[in-house]
Amino acid sequence: MFLLGALCMFKGSAQTTDFKNPALKYYLNDEKTRFIQFSGYMEFWARYTELNPGSKINDDRQNSSYDFSIRRIRAKMTMRPTDNLTVVLQMGPSSVNVNSKSSTYMDLLDAYAEYKFNNYISVGGGRSTWTGLSRFSTGPQATLLYDMPAFATANAGSTDVVIRKLGVYVKGQVGRLDYRVAVSDPYTDASSAPKLNQAVFNTDAAHQLVSGYFKWQFMDKESNDIPFSPGTYLGKKSVFNIGVGAEFMDDALWHTNSAGQNVHDNMVNLAVDAFYDVPVNKDRGTSFSAYAIAMRNDYGPNYVKVIGTNNPASGVDATAGTFSGAGNAYPLMGTGNTYYAQVGGTLPYFNKDKNTMQLLPAASVQYSKFDALADAMVVYDAGVSLLFNGHSSKLTFDAQRRPVFGSTEGANLEPSVSGHKMMYLLKYRIDFN
Repeated sequence: MFLLGALCMFKGSAQTTDFKNPALKYYLNDEKTRFIQFSGYMEFWARYTELNPGSKINDDRQNSSYDFSIRRIRAKMTMRPTDNLTVVLQMGPSSVNVNSKSSTYMDLLDAYAEYKFNNYISVGGGRSTWTGLSRFSTGPQATLLYDMPAFATANAGSTDVVIRKLGVYVKGQVGRLDYRVAVSDPYTDASSAPKLNQAVFNTDAAHQLVSGYFKWQFMDKESNDIPFSPGTYLGKKSVFNIGVGAEFMDDALWHTNSAGQNVHDNMVNLAVDAFYDVPVNKDRGTSFSAYAIAMRNDYGPNYVKVIGTNNPASGVDATAGTFSGAGNAYPLMGTGNTYYAQVGGTLPYFNKDKNTMQLLPAASVQYSKFDALADAMVVYDAGVSLLFNGHSSKLTFDAQRRPVFGSTEGANLEPSVSGHKMMYLLKYRIDFN
């Protein structure tokens, strides 16, 4: 903390947030090509959730809940000791709520180094979110809605820790082509014994996970200095990209067939997406943003993953529960096809002279057809953000409608939609500079 305080006394002229304050950057040479920089942010949630049937908070069954939580805190140090070498360290907890009161730590998130040979190629290694598959598979950055499209991270919690994995990567830009390829050692915390005709991550020694993402930039080029891609530039750039990606892990899962034999399954995920983000009227501050993705996921027979992001519930009564599980959970990912689209844009500045404060309405839909479910899984989100200082200080309201998949009597029956639940969320995000 002393070092952080000392370095913060030296401020460069570069601006890194929408506050337009000088960056917390200490230059190491007169040419200002070498530096140490600090950054970070926090996201606070206030939420009302209609809970899934049978949900419990502590030992008490509840139909709904009000809760407060800290969705993310991030504290990041970026160091460039030479002109071509960059070192990144980042820490912070995620989903700090009443269920995590005894296990909240400043976890190590990123610790990696990268050497840039030229614009065409950079090579890095360590623990990071550098991965392939799609635009948002690395996690959130300047989101259009209240959070990232969670399905895009595909294996979050199964082969990684907070989307991070240990590995090496290569990235670069060749003309209008932007590429990244990563080879990672997956974590195996989600491994379990095989199930009859239902794939699960296995308990064998894990094979390495290979992923890549390639996008063609038709308009303005985007920076690839960090792994994250913005959900919208708020009219500051004109961007149109089409990308393709894939990830593969040999013998990642297994299941038991009707003869009682263990069968191994490869994990193969494929995606194609498009991102369009342009200003409409720069003087008035208006802009338009749209993103769409089609993803094919193959984990083996009937694999499906149920997730409740920042779940307010602590458990479920087995006698009253459903396939969707506790709290705000629903089937997010599985073997099958997923289609997703989001659209939004900024409205005119409240004060044209100062160019401050504006509204950002947005909406999204995820449509997934998983092999293990009888019905399609469809989730709707709609909301609006009040931008005090762009993405650096914004208040976001979101309403989400999710399906509840009912329980089944027999192992061969596919769960179907038995109802729907709502979640209403208010999020405030602020950068630390």
